[in-house]
Amino acid sequence: MRLFSEQECRQGVGLPFEIQQKLRSGDFAFVTEMGRNLQLDEQVLCTANYMINVFFTRRSYLNYDRHIVSTSALILSCKLHNFKRQNKRIYPIAFVSYYHNIIHSKLHTNSDRQPPVFDENLKAEYLSKIFKAEFKLMKTLEFDMEIDLPIYYLDLIIDKLYAGVEDRAIFLTMARVMANESMRTIAPLCIRALAVAVASVVLAGVICNMPRPQQLIRIPNPEEWWTNVSPDLQLSEITQAMRIIMEALTLK
Repeated sequence: MRLFSEQECRQGVGLPFEIQQKLRSGDFAFVTEMGRNLQLDEQVLCTANYMINVFFTRRSYLNYDRHIVSTSALILSCKLHNFKRQNKRIYPIAFVSYYHNIIHSKLHTNSDRQPPVFDENLKAEYLSKIFKAEFKLMKTLEFDMEIDLPIYYLDLIIDKLYAGVEDRAIFLTMARVMANESMRTIAPLCIRALAVAVASVVLAGVICNMPRPQQLIRIPNPEEWWTNVSPDLQLSEITQAMRIIMEALTLK
């Protein structure tokens, strides 16, 4: 996974950053809604969101149908994660059906117009657009499908910093919420997944009223607490991730 600079991410498509962030939040909401309907797990959704964010860091929002790109990212992510849902294979036509339902429920909410009939011709049109977008996604990702995610590290970090904490399940759930929130930001694009995961745990700790990591006297070297997770970590990348996530939350 290639990391971008933060400046690249902020200026990549020539739009003001606040507008970019609102578009990212919209894509995140679309992926979440379709994923909930199709009962996809969070690894699939996080991977799809990462792909979408990389795509629109390198390509302009003005040249693509964001919802087609998002649907393509979900299909590609499912392929990477064995294309299964609760041990049942899930097919592209299911994504096409939900794409049609979601898009036209938004377009026709306050209108007397009826959505187009979801016939074979329309299915074929959607599939053609989605498969073309899927190839463009892979090309934009330079066919690098080894995608690291913050959610992979949460258990490890909590065990390293907050071993034996009460209500661990609640704490882990909040950490997962923050890690998922990070996927609608540029943080995973410009900061290592492990550092984003640590930032997510620290923010979850604030929400759950946990002690700050530097106050955890039971861990070795609390003044440099992040080294208990990994000696390669830098405090600067953790604080950078926290700043970016908090910025996105205020723009939500």
